[in-house]
Amino acid sequence: MCNPAGCTFCAMISVFGAIFMFIMGVCIKNNYKYVGEWYKPEELPVPRGSPTQAQIDEAAKNCFIVMAMYIGFTCMALACLFFMRSKGRRT
Repeated sequence: MCNPAGCTFCAMISVFGAIFMFIMGVCIKNNYKYVGEWYKPEELPVPRGSPTQAQIDEAAKNCFIVMAMYIGFTCMALACLFFMRSKGRRT
């Protein structure tokens, strides 16, 4: 196990990651034009210059899944932090 400072740092970075992935998911879902070229262009008879709705939905869903994983890591880091602090008070 790590010390309370490490648990706090992990929790803070995980919160930042969750917020960032939420913002990215919302931007992709709304097809915000300044997100960048994150999609794989399809080779149709005429190449498309923008992502299809299926690509938008899949990318936004993946961002929200990663956000949930970051929230899980945040909960684990906070549980570790509370465990370390309670362990420190007992000694």
